[in-house]
Amino acid sequence: MNSAPSQPPEPISYVADHPEPLGRLAEAFDRRRIAMAAGADGRLVLLRPDEVLVDRSDDAAFERALERLAASNRHLADRLRDGERLPGALTRVRLGGESRVDGGGERRWSVDAVADAVAAIRAVDVPVMGNYVLLGSQGIRGNPVGAEAHIVGGMMFTAETTDTANGVALRTTADPAAPPGFLRGPLQSGAKAPRVLVLDTGLRTADGQGASVEHPELGTVFVHSGWHADPDPLVIDDEDEADDDGLGYLDFEAGHGTFIAGVVRQVCPDAEIHIAGVLSSFGDGDVASMLLRLERAITEAGGPFDIVVMSLGGYMSDEDAELFGRGLLPLLGDGLGIAAAGNQASSRKYFPAALTGIVAVGALGEDGRAWFSNFGGWVDACAPGIDVVSTFFADVTEPDGPHFQWWARWSGTSFSAPKVAGAIAQEMYLTGATAKDAWTRLSDYQRYRYPDLGTVFNV
Repeated sequence: MNSAPSQPPEPISYVADHPEPLGRLAEAFDRRRIAMAAGADGRLVLLRPDEVLVDRSDDAAFERALERLAASNRHLADRLRDGERLPGALTRVRLGGESRVDGGGERRWSVDAVADAVAAIRAVDVPVMGNYVLLGSQGIRGNPVGAEAHIVGGMMFTAETTDTANGVALRTTADPAAPPGFLRGPLQSGAKAPRVLVLDTGLRTADGQGASVEHPELGTVFVHSGWHADPDPLVIDDEDEADDDGLGYLDFEAGHGTFIAGVVRQVCPDAEIHIAGVLSSFGDGDVASMLLRLERAITEAGGPFDIVVMSLGGYMSDEDAELFGRGLLPLLGDGLGIAAAGNQASSRKYFPAALTGIVAVGALGEDGRAWFSNFGGWVDACAPGIDVVSTFFADVTEPDGPHFQWWARWSGTSFSAPKVAGAIAQEMYLTGATAKDAWTRLSDYQRYRYPDLGTVFNV
């Protein structure tokens, strides 16, 4: 007798808790308030468990929608009305009432509050998205052989974990390195210096409070007024901390911003480099905080930047990415956004890199695409991304590991992106071109292109 055909599973309306275990990463995700979810297509996305972003570009329509929403959910309507204004007519709404799920003994954040809020808000025709978590494009081991890998819903972390008295530490994937054999000096030709902003984990300063830059090779990097350094590990600030969570080891992406500033400096020594902290030393930030911090950086610097380097990103739906772009692209203005394409060895679009108008940068190895680099028609450029050497902490020794002194070696698309940014900045400095004109010139049809990785920048 034939059995009745099984019914297909109910489609996910927006997001649902992801069923896959996090394993050794569970504690770190819990500490950092990162919820692992399945999007409407069933694929992994990372969200803050208690926040949504709504579009209120049309205030009159928004108020009418709130009146309709209040008829069924006054509490949510009040929260939307009192939300925090963001760039691009977006508003961050803190929902409250977040919850956790217990998946096989793992304490994990649930996205139920986000899913319920999105359903209710979309029912009154207001564009809305979750507040996606953006991770630094996780620096990884250059060679996968022997690396401890954690695969979460298709996202790969190649990093060791260590038990400490205060919890599980996810270890850095950077290694100590000798200084580069050659460091280019500035030309100081009197030409206008390109203004480059690095959105990342911040910058390491000598006193940890923004008095002066720690690394002697980064003395020309700007430490802006109002430097924000906070001892609370949950607060994302401008200071690049070594061990913000107090577990006794270098945090997973500690030094990431300092390293990237050094890459830009090596390729274009005359660039005017600014820093804004949008990621924790674990490597997480989110869409709302990034937009707010970028807006503040523009104000602090007295105007927009020529180039904005974003070695960070995350997966999201195309619809939500469009809403993200509405906030991000106007802030860039006539400048050029350059973003890492991600390190998941996938063709899945990674944002903000895959946004129209952003230069997405993948990584090259010795014989072609680096094994970890994302790829696809949406990737615009590539540069060597394995065993890149750049600036790091002055003097850090891990309890059972290596000693870092001034320089480190790291791999990832995170470090290819600032190479492309530096090359464009150098072209601007030498020719007086705008960032977009310099990019057009360096990426024209006569340049060598690598399949699914775009124009090759061999720097």
